[in-house]
Amino acid sequence: MALQDWSKAAGVFEGFRESYPDNPLVLEATRQIALAYRNANVPARAATEYDLLASKTDDPTVRAEALLVAGDLFAEAKSADQALDAYARYVEAFPTPVEPALETRLKIAEIRKSAHDEIRYREELAEIVRVEAQAGSERSTRTKTIAARSALVLAEEVQRQFMAVKLVQPFETSLADKKQRMDASIAALSALWDYGIAEVTAAATYDMAETYMNFSRSLVESERPADLAEADREEYEKAIAQEATPFREKSVELHRKNLELLQSGVLNAWTEKSLSRLVDLVPERYARNEVSSGVVGTIDSYTYRTPIPDIYGPAL
Repeated sequence: MALQDWSKAAGVFEGFRESYPDNPLVLEATRQIALAYRNANVPARAATEYDLLASKTDDPTVRAEALLVAGDLFAEAKSADQALDAYARYVEAFPTPVEPALETRLKIAEIRKSAHDEIRYREELAEIVRVEAQAGSERSTRTKTIAARSALVLAEEVQRQFMAVKLVQPFETSLADKKQRMDASIAALSALWDYGIAEVTAAATYDMAETYMNFSRSLVESERPADLAEADREEYEKAIAQEATPFREKSVELHRKNLELLQSGVLNAWTEKSLSRLVDLVPERYARNEVSSGVVGTIDSYTYRTPIPDIYGPAL
């Protein structure tokens, strides 16, 4: 049926609804109007009709589907507020099944992100993580993927806050702040391994490696005491280098962990970036093994496993 024919069909059903508002078939007429406008590629009108259908029907299955379609069509029509309203009513009325509810919350989060509403964007991601964690038998690979990706965004914000801290005088004060934020970053990122989603595991491992590298580099680049005597400077520099080295080594070890994922076929931005970082950090070992495709050639074989806790314990 041509687009103009769908528009004509919508007009016919609208005429019936207007002429016979109390007829039992009015609800079906509304459904047909919504379908006609959808097929006529008039998303705003179709969305309004699906929204009306959702508010009038007593059938929960019809209502759930109508709300989701209305939200999608409002989003297509660039009516973000109306899309948010439809999606919000859906997740409130239909928290289960969990998977479509999480998919809908993800759509809400993306609209918040597009509107640069960072606070409510992160609130929605946190709600996704919370809901999925309590889903019990309804947890699936898809729900874990949605939650893991959401948790990764939240963890990376914790990491950004850590990286923003500079080690300045008074050194002990800024060091304590930096160390506390590093621990929070590592805890948030390491928790992502539990989801068992390869892409998120690789991203979290890379980010953890960069967290440790940032701490090491921050120590080396830290502001020196203004009153440091020349005779003490060499010892001070040596002490700083000794403190920084273990964190650099932790970074290298974590990037190496990502290579096992690369070897097992998980080729993504994070495993490739870990390889690139190793080429920079340990060129004598890894540069000769890099190939033009970005995939490792002959390298040591690793068994990927969650690193033991003392690998990540505090060194200060």
